[in-house]
Amino acid sequence: MALYDPVREELVKADPEKGSFRVHRNAYRSAEVFEQEKQQIFAKCWLYIGHDTELKKKGDFHARRVGGRDLIFIRDKKGEVRAHYNTCTHRAAKVCRERTGNARNFTCPYHGWVFSSEGNLVSQNAQTGYAEGINADKHLDLRSVDRLEQYRGFWFVNYNPKAISLYDYLDGARDQIDALMDQTEGQQIILSGEHTYSIRANYKLLCENSYDGYHLFPVHASYFDYLRDQMVGTPGEGLIDKTLATYNSAGCARSLGNGHAVLDSFVPTGRPVAQWLPSMGADTKDEIEARYANLVSRMGEERAKYIAECQKNLVIFPNLVINDILSVTVRIIEPESENKIRVTAWAMGPDDESEQLRALRLDNFVSFLGPAGFGSPDDIEMLEICQDAADHTPIEWSEISKGFGKAEDPLYAEGAPDDEIQMQAYWTMWDRVMRGIDTLETR
Repeated sequence: MALYDPVREELVKADPEKGSFRVHRNAYRSAEVFEQEKQQIFAKCWLYIGHDTELKKKGDFHARRVGGRDLIFIRDKKGEVRAHYNTCTHRAAKVCRERTGNARNFTCPYHGWVFSSEGNLVSQNAQTGYAEGINADKHLDLRSVDRLEQYRGFWFVNYNPKAISLYDYLDGARDQIDALMDQTEGQQIILSGEHTYSIRANYKLLCENSYDGYHLFPVHASYFDYLRDQMVGTPGEGLIDKTLATYNSAGCARSLGNGHAVLDSFVPTGRPVAQWLPSMGADTKDEIEARYANLVSRMGEERAKYIAECQKNLVIFPNLVINDILSVTVRIIEPESENKIRVTAWAMGPDDESEQLRALRLDNFVSFLGPAGFGSPDDIEMLEICQDAADHTPIEWSEISKGFGKAEDPLYAEGAPDDEIQMQAYWTMWDRVMRGIDTLETR
């Protein structure tokens, strides 16, 4: 019997009357729970594989591990986007050993079988021995994932053929993606380069951290000191302390359905999209203000202000993070075990911005959320000491109760920026999917 059994043990306990929301620490540290997550979460939820702009030309591909399965994300010679399992149908070897590139065909290094970009078996590298028509039913072609769908260029896979549509799955997160993609009349693109690193922690700890407004000032104090120093002698001097004083009333945390949630906050770091600060340099002011005026003309004042000035930390259940803050970071959190994750992150930006704004955007991508930036090292240290303590102490429960009980349904709730309603939404969905209450399947 699996450890996660609602008859024997509950891993999530919510008591709205007492305002208590607790998660058992076995959800972070148990190998048995992780094995069940593979079957219940990562085999049934929509998982991000890549963005449309990463496949610019026919034949462009990326080999990626998604939900524990090796895939080839490719634009075939007809221009269609596909996701093949990265394994030869002969004797299981990987047919693609490069992380990225461009290819018309993939040749298995073991016995030389050749497959087209569409996945068709082209050659078995042998003239004799195989029965005529052995692949008439196409069973020796590369196998593709059961479901592959996109929303505004963000491609997701699902290993469950009965899964609900990606559109329905994203629910309220669609509006957050829209706010990102509508920043420009041009195209939002994934910029070259990526960050890849490992953390000794459960994947859900990083999901929690990614939109946790409660930890911002205790953990990232040195970053705010840096911002203060940048603004000394400028019209922005004193802005950081003013922000700290009004932080709880200026933004909010919102759960968006199906376990997705966003932290909306107003931190004066400046945003290349359309929020200029003196610390960003006088040479960028005209362009940024022009971009804001364009937003107003297209979207109206209220929507433009939200897109330009609000920093948005979005987590799409179970393991995609889109941080639209001082830069835009798209981050996949791939679990490798119950206490180890591999993180891959990309910068995103408009294809029509100037070299000055692009340089500013990339500097922000590296300097805060990069693995050696101001933010990520602080966060990584916190995640690893959380995991270490969970693994080596007998304390059973973590208390994630801040702001709980204000809404009838945790999957659609709203709270202050430093509340924990985002995590409550995530864990509510996790609990429902793990116990089979919500199958995420069409009826």
